[in-house]
Amino acid sequence: MSEEEKLIIARAREGDSAALNALVVSHWPYIYRLALSKTSNPDDAQEIAQDTFLRAFTALPRYKETNAAFKTYLSRIALNLITDYYRRRGHAPPVVDIAEHSAGIIDTGLQPDEAVIHAERRQAVLKLLALLPDEQRKVIEFRIIQGLAVADTARLMEKSGAAVKMLQQRALKKLKELFVENGMEGGKAGAR
Repeated sequence: MSEEEKLIIARAREGDSAALNALVVSHWPYIYRLALSKTSNPDDAQEIAQDTFLRAFTALPRYKETNAAFKTYLSRIALNLITDYYRRRGHAPPVVDIAEHSAGIIDTGLQPDEAVIHAERRQAVLKLLALLPDEQRKVIEFRIIQGLAVADTARLMEKSGAAVKMLQQRALKKLKELFVENGMEGGKAGAR
């Protein structure tokens, strides 16, 4: 966590509304995208993001500073709220590519035919990712799709760093097997 963020959190603990607003402005897009990627509903995602900040700010006096980023703390709250969201509805969350929601529209420079092939490959990879056991899928989402550090992923999954590394290794091995089984060696869709 940066020194600047530590100062903002300290001011927010004291009730400084500008500091609270700075935390919202800084972390809202990430938390909203996380919620949207899990719910696929903008209204529900906005409600979850709002509840995340409400819970975080209510608990701010008890917040203990660690080596983890404040974003990790907010992510844990958001993931708990998302779990509650699905418990209330009685079904599991869909598997969604978080990377699709993590950035604005980017001109890739691909020709239309290349873009179609790229999209088809992405969909095929998502289908294979959905075949992984839940914990392996989550570690791939956190580590590779979201780009979180091992320590942050460990906190979110409530596991040790070593357990996260082992899960990631097993998940990648299983994905490689699934690629081969589905004719996608080297990440390219084969003619099957």
